[in-house]
Amino acid sequence: MRRYRRLVLIDRVIPFLAALVGLVALAGAVAVQLNADARTAAVMAAMAELRASVDALGTRTDALAAPANDGIAAGLLALQDRMNKLEGEWGAQQAAVASAPTAAPATAEAVTATADVDATLPTTDCIPLGTRFMVTPNETFPLCQSKAVVKTGPITADTVYVEGPGSVVETGFGSLPGTTCTIMVFSADEAGFAEVRVTCT
Repeated sequence: MRRYRRLVLIDRVIPFLAALVGLVALAGAVAVQLNADARTAAVMAAMAELRASVDALGTRTDALAAPANDGIAAGLLALQDRMNKLEGEWGAQQAAVASAPTAAPATAEAVTATADVDATLPTTDCIPLGTRFMVTPNETFPLCQSKAVVKTGPITADTVYVEGPGSVVETGFGSLPGTTCTIMVFSADEAGFAEVRVTCT
């Protein structure tokens, strides 16, 4: 009889135990799901912040890459184009002169060996005769082994003011006062740059 009662009691307890195990499993599943949802939300938030940072960085990069419209780049490009054009014209003139039946061209030694050249004068911190060089407004450029100097004034889109000859236009010449030296202007730009060369004969 007692054994029967125990079996009946066990039969009644087993469903409760099964229900309890099911509840524990369900609670575990809910906890896991909640934890996964929290992690997913954290990951999504981190991705959103990262995307915003990337967009902001791209905007700043575009702003830095955009060139400043201050006219300097355009001026330098115009000066380069003008210099290339003058180089071509000068090369054509030199070719024409070389093909003409004239006396042999003067060498660099012959150019510098003139009355306006003094071997005792400095050869450093100066511009060698016969060398093309860039000038800027209101500057003084001494010439090597010569007492002649180039003193510039305002520079326009096509002229350079030089003390002595005055305003010299592009591809034009001017004589430096008190010497047999001549300055030639290859190019000039209103941005304040010009290319010149001085030779003495």
